[in-house]
Amino acid sequence: MENIPRTLRIKEMLTWSDFCGVPPSVVTIVGMAKNVGKTVTLNYIQRVLYNQGLILGLTSIGRDGESFDALTNISKPSIVVQPQAIVATAEKVVANPNLWDYLQKTDIVTPLGNVVILRAKAVSKVVLAGPSKNQEVKRLLQYLSGFGTNCILIDGAFDRQSSADPLVSNQVVLASGATLSRDLEQLIYITKSRVEQLTLPKCDDFYLTLCKQSKSKVVLAGNSGLREIVADTSLLSTTEWAKLLCDDCSVVLIKGAVGDGLAHALLEKRHTPAVIVQDGSKIFITPFLWRQLKVRNVKFQVVQPISLLGVTINPSYPGGNGFDPDVLLQGMGKALAPLPIIDVVREVKF
Repeated sequence: MENIPRTLRIKEMLTWSDFCGVPPSVVTIVGMAKNVGKTVTLNYIQRVLYNQGLILGLTSIGRDGESFDALTNISKPSIVVQPQAIVATAEKVVANPNLWDYLQKTDIVTPLGNVVILRAKAVSKVVLAGPSKNQEVKRLLQYLSGFGTNCILIDGAFDRQSSADPLVSNQVVLASGATLSRDLEQLIYITKSRVEQLTLPKCDDFYLTLCKQSKSKVVLAGNSGLREIVADTSLLSTTEWAKLLCDDCSVVLIKGAVGDGLAHALLEKRHTPAVIVQDGSKIFITPFLWRQLKVRNVKFQVVQPISLLGVTINPSYPGGNGFDPDVLLQGMGKALAPLPIIDVVREVKF
């Protein structure tokens, strides 16, 4: 096979189809850590879609868009919205009301006041402060759709993997970058693990129906039938999982988050059951354990698949040089193929 770099310079095209090839709907941009380029990705996607004549809706899970990070005090790029964009944000963060057409005040409350719906009069910087609960975000999407938006972008909080919940957003763009690791192979390893978790295949319809009907957080299936487990949380310890996962168990259905406790218990078993979770955003298993589970051929499936459109990369990190951009793009592109990998700063796609 010829060793030809598979890179495309997006700035020559500036179309969404060249970005990922799937029509946009409700897109959440999720960062794997701080300073991985989530805001830069959000701004770039806005420009691409605005150039196609789409009316954009914009909101956030939590708060973003401040000039400085509240924890690290490191300067951050601003969220810049395009003219006529419909923005949903908390009323107390609207710095200059003259830049906006006031459309509606909602009954959705945040620590920074009620969420208001605004229309940008021109290119404007904005702080986005939205609700933190997924049910409230879903309600907010209905408000935005009511004002004629063609596509809604959600700024997903970096520390809430549930930002990628497919019941809220049917499409996800994942932002990764050098702040995750100073080692290139490790960075690719971590990102690939997360991509695998977010793109797990759908389970059989039987388990989809079971998930809807059962009120238990954990359901075990085996030759002796179904066993519903009464538990306050699905994040059980290794010992608790080990007691539940008997040799007869062939499938474990989990309605909630799963973490390293389950992973350790599965790795201790000779015959491991298949694991079905609601969606990939509920998996909190560390990359190292995830790799071990893959080596053991432990099968994970989901009730609700996630549509991961692509991964954006940031080769730099605050206070350091980071990685060679081409090396990172090529390495990440080959590891995650055929998923689109985009360097939005240089406007290059693998």
